[in-house]
Amino acid sequence: MKKYSFKFLILYFFSLYESLKLSIQSLQKSKYGKGNKKKLSAIMHALNRANSIFNLDKQNQTNPESIKQISFRNVSSEEQVPRILDEFMDDFEKECLEKDNGNAKNYSLFSVTSYKIIRTLDSGKRRGLLSAHALNRLNKMFVKHPVKYSKQAIRDPLGLAFVITELAIDIEKNLSIPYEFDQTILDQMMPLLQRYYVQYDDTVRTILEEFSSMPKFKLVIEIGEKHKELIEKFLDYSIARLPLETRIKKAKSILEKIIAEEVDSVALGYYENLKLTFSDETLRPHLSKIAKEMPKTNRRFANTILEEVSAL
Repeated sequence: MKKYSFKFLILYFFSLYESLKLSIQSLQKSKYGKGNKKKLSAIMHALNRANSIFNLDKQNQTNPESIKQISFRNVSSEEQVPRILDEFMDDFEKECLEKDNGNAKNYSLFSVTSYKIIRTLDSGKRRGLLSAHALNRLNKMFVKHPVKYSKQAIRDPLGLAFVITELAIDIEKNLSIPYEFDQTILDQMMPLLQRYYVQYDDTVRTILEEFSSMPKFKLVIEIGEKHKELIEKFLDYSIARLPLETRIKKAKSILEKIIAEEVDSVALGYYENLKLTFSDETLRPHLSKIAKEMPKTNRRFANTILEEVSAL
């Protein structure tokens, strides 16, 4: 078996990612980067913040002179950002995922870095297509390298779900068509969404509040109705794949809280969570039976909900 020096292994491991960064730095200084200076600076800032994906730090960096750079000589200014994004995604797959480092933390930082690169483009068809390309590429990565995270992990999987949501919103905004999620992406987010549903009685509001309170990777984004619609879609897919016993138990618990809650605005949050299960044909007969067995209350709002659920 051929032996390689430690120095050579370090050079091999870091060559792709370092090559990309050094190539962008050279592009910034050359005439070919004219007109894209601001975009390239923003991209470099994002890439530098993603160093941890590749275990890259100042002590481990190789000699710049030993790294072959990417030529942007024949790349038009309009295609520089898409080319950089593709190079970054290639590097992540080769230097991280293929080395079995596809944990939620790496995926989350990778996805937000990709999104920051995309956001350097102005709104329009080109940006929408690039966002769609990023989601499609992420889907293919999930097929080959499913995301790994511990059963108790929240922050990193939630960050990944946030960026997936943002990319989908960006696609619809710039292409005027909703993004159709592949089952693979939905399956990858499912464990997190199921955990939120089981743990919280007002799941959608809880997730949106956590989206709002997240640092959001220094992205200025207002959480709104589109985020709500997508989270509900993800939950609808995820809840239906929980064991029936778990779904029945959770639905009964939510109904009991609606009946006991004196404040209608709070009960409304529970009701919105319960509504996510109304399309579940397997669960609906059980929901109806549970509601019929519950006593009427002195509150019209709660009674209206019981009547609606009883009729399912």
